[in-house]
This record gives sequence, structure tokens and C-alpha cells, in this order.
Amino acid sequence: MKRLSILLLMWAFVLVGFAQQQPSAEAQQWYKKGAWRQGWKVKPYDQMDVEVFYQQYQKHPAMYDSIFQWLRSIDPLKLEPGSGVVKWSHARANVQDLALRTPENTQWEQHHKAIDLQWVVTGSERLAVTRDTTILEPKNKYNPKKDVQNFKFKKAPTAEQYILLDSEPKKFYLFFPSDIHECCGIARKAETVRKIVVKIDYFD
Repeated sequence: MKRLSILLLMWAFVLVGFAQQQPSAEAQQWYKKGAWRQGWKVKPYDQMDVEVFYQQYQKHPAMYDSIFQWLRSIDPLKLEPGSGVVKWSHARANVQDLALRTPENTQWEQHHKAIDLQWVVTGSERLAVTRDTTILEPKNKYNPKKDVQNFKFKKAPTAEQYILLDSEPKKFYLFFPSDIHECCGIARKAETVRKIVVKIDYFD
């Protein structure tokens, strides 16, 4: 019981320290209503930036509705792996069979022009995310063609500066340009996972 209390306290510190803007009342109401999911039963991860999602959705609601309708309708295990298996006006879906990696072979990355919607449908992938740019330094220059820049910690981070997320099929993850994230990590065991990634254009 004492150990459980300590773990719960540590997790509370993580949630408090993880930088997340408070969504507006309008965004919160829209999000909780859940009509945007188009009947898709998979839920977003708890620390998603609701305000940014709300603002992005309002710019292309019909496209977002179509994306979530597609996610609701598919059997992800019957899809052939590949890039751009479905395309929308400002988005494309990729299907991956991803071999998970040890920590020394994963990288922190940031996209400037795209939102990542990630859904791991088999197995469990370790993800991580931070919005605290002060703890990171660039490993390379931003590559506009690939829309990616990689980062590393300046020093060992504290638990409240980032969060670890071991994926589960009943949850999906939306990473915005403000979400510097790490993917492809081993969670429970070394395995190959089936993953759907929808790359969605980000609009300023």
C-alpha cells in the first residue's frame, strides 16, 4: 500500500509538471461532447492538447470528420503496410509494421508542418512527449523536406519534465508541433507492432 501511494504521488507530480495549456470553455465542451470522433471507440490519450486540437479541427472540420470515419470503419490488421494508403486534402495515412527499438536507438523529434495521429493496434509501443523546450538541445538542423528535427536532453531530465506513454489499442495519440516526442521504444517486450499513422497538415 505504501509503495502504491508513492507511485500515485509520483504520477501526480508528472501531470502537474507537464506543460499543458488550459483549454477554453468552448474547446472543453466540444471535446467532451465527443461528436468529433464520429463514433470511433478509440479514445485520445489524457494529456492531449485539447485547445490546439480544437483550433485545428475548426479549420478543416470535414477533413477531420472523414479521417475519424475512416479510422472507425477499417480493420487495421487487414490493411497492407505502406505510405499514403489513404489520402485527404491535407492528410495521408500510413500503415506500419514497426520493430520496436532499445532506448539508444530511439530519437526525440519535432515536426513544424504536420500533426501526428498515432494508433498502435497490436502490442505496446513506448512513446514519450515533452513541451518543455528548455531541457532539450538540437542534434541536427531542421529538415524542411522531411519536416523533422531531432533533439537530445541537455542533462538527465526530471520526471515532471516529460511523460512516458506505453500505448494500448484502445487509445490514440495526437502530437502537435509543440509536442516534441519520442516513438518506437520497447514497452513490455521487444516485438513488432502494427501501427496506423495519419500525417495531418498543421495550419497556423
